[in-house]
Amino acid sequence: MTPYFNLVDEPWIPCLMPDNRLQEFGLLEVLVRAPEIREIFHSSPLVVTAVHRLLLAILHRNFGPESLAAWKELWERRSFDAQALQEYFDRWRERFFLFHPERPFYQVPRMEDARVHPVQLLALEAAAGNNATLFDHHFSEHPATFRPAQAACYLVARQAYSIGLGKSHPFYFSDSPLIRGYTVLVLGKNLFQTLALNLLPVHQDRPIPRIDEDLPSWELPSLPEPDPRGNLITGYISYLTWQSRRIHLIAEGNSPVVRFCQIQQNWKLPEPTPLDPFKSYRRLEKEGLVPRGLSPERAVWRDCHALLELQGRPEVLASLAQKKAILRDRKDCQFSITGAATEGGKAAQLILWRYERLPLPLDYLEDENLLGELRNALEVCERAHDCLNQHMRNLAALVLAPPVGGQKRQADPQEVARLVQSWAPGRRYWARLEAPFRHLMAELPADQVENEEGEVVYGTRLLPEWRRTVYKAARQSFQEVAKSLENSLRSLKALAQVEGRFFAALKKELLPEEQT
Repeated sequence: MTPYFNLVDEPWIPCLMPDNRLQEFGLLEVLVRAPEIREIFHSSPLVVTAVHRLLLAILHRNFGPESLAAWKELWERRSFDAQALQEYFDRWRERFFLFHPERPFYQVPRMEDARVHPVQLLALEAAAGNNATLFDHHFSEHPATFRPAQAACYLVARQAYSIGLGKSHPFYFSDSPLIRGYTVLVLGKNLFQTLALNLLPVHQDRPIPRIDEDLPSWELPSLPEPDPRGNLITGYISYLTWQSRRIHLIAEGNSPVVRFCQIQQNWKLPEPTPLDPFKSYRRLEKEGLVPRGLSPERAVWRDCHALLELQGRPEVLASLAQKKAILRDRKDCQFSITGAATEGGKAAQLILWRYERLPLPLDYLEDENLLGELRNALEVCERAHDCLNQHMRNLAALVLAPPVGGQKRQADPQEVARLVQSWAPGRRYWARLEAPFRHLMAELPADQVENEEGEVVYGTRLLPEWRRTVYKAARQSFQEVAKSLENSLRSLKALAQVEGRFFAALKKELLPEEQT
């Protein structure tokens, strides 16, 4: 007997309600009740992003919109048409069965020639196969047990986030759509607003060229075979529901649970890969346009101005700039950045994931002067960090190779670098600035005055305060390292030589008006 679990009706999408309760919904209910739901909420931000893309594909399939005017009509309705959604899901209900014997949702039937893996292999953060042990300590001999709702979440995420390299059948694994570069989503007051703000006007050529009837994967009469030369993307909805892996969930029991699965290579993205409207790109001399990615050493907020600049905006933010006249409250938007970082040249090796959320006053999308002041504020952070780092290197050099007989000695640069890395001054420094920067970003548009020429000047109050905040963060980070030094004559002498110079250099860099 085939276990029953239909994603249209059965609750599986975890959501946060206005009163902070967590509740699960099926596809129909989550869209119909979207105005009542605060946001989709899951321990894995990869799941959150992937589920948003699934919901967006369903909405695009039913409602377009084909123009800004059509989007305006949808936005002002303040809810999605429940009858249209009910009719759509009634028509395609059979394709949403998680354990269907012939067309299981986002999967293939059981593969006779494929290995069986613990189901936690679907979660990139879990310990299974070649996955790095990041946050979970289950091992292959002790497979986890997933409820169907959990399995569905990780199934959707795995189709969007799968790493290339590594042997598979019928050919080597290739990257899924979201594994390279981070993804930006616009966030509203509730789930309806969030989904609507991320709906893009869909044309023949945008956001991804339509070269055939643009169908989601579950509407295809039959599933295409994997093609080592690259499979065909027929349009935007085809891309949003891309099936990068042949996956089969193995259900156990009539009240099913999932402990094992199969996974092999499926559709390969063609070359060149279409530009994803939720990614930011930069142009490199040899590679051309490449998506901006995560760095283990650098939080995305430190470069958020690049996401807002006209040439670096993801298409979803460019579209938001066109919608700004329709939106009444220009201060309530936020945006999230979600991504995973991999270790170059290693198969299926995830080294980190990251989720960041930043305010998005819409004025940043139209006022170059305002955006310039935000860029300047970030440059202040970088200058202070450079000053901190330089004096940390000076301190480490003196600790490792103090002067002898008044003569300076040269410390080994590699040992200096290792000692500074162990102190982690940058980690201490940037952690202190993240929350204050969010406040600055949210409030800077309102901190404006007109000068004598009638031009708007931003930050007359907040930016001097920001420089003092940065100064304090750098100074405290230095002092924390100083307290951690061993209580030896060598360390105390080194600290005495560097500390005063650092404080003076930092004040000169950030607070020149306070120099005496």
